[in-house]
Amino acid sequence: MKKLIERLNAWTDRQDERLRVWLEALPQRTKNIVVFVIFSLFAIGALFSFGAALYQIGRENGRRIEIEHIEQFNLPQKQDSIHLFNHYDYGTEQKSHD
Repeated sequence: MKKLIERLNAWTDRQDERLRVWLEALPQRTKNIVVFVIFSLFAIGALFSFGAALYQIGRENGRRIEIEHIEQFNLPQKQDSIHLFNHYDYGTEQKSHD
């Protein structure tokens, strides 16, 4: 496995060197055009992704969000503060094993 990784690294280094030599041989104007074309493709892709995301916001396959209104909460009066906490038995007591 180690030899395979070394061979792969050597191959990528050779390809990198070949690409650098080829790019250095290009005139400056051509380099600028290549950079501009690559940047333009990136910008078009980014704008397309952004536009598609904006189009999908709030759409959710035609469903609409239903708004539920909050009901009024009545606070107990001071004289009822003693009975503020009522204990309800919901049948959660454990049964004895007698």
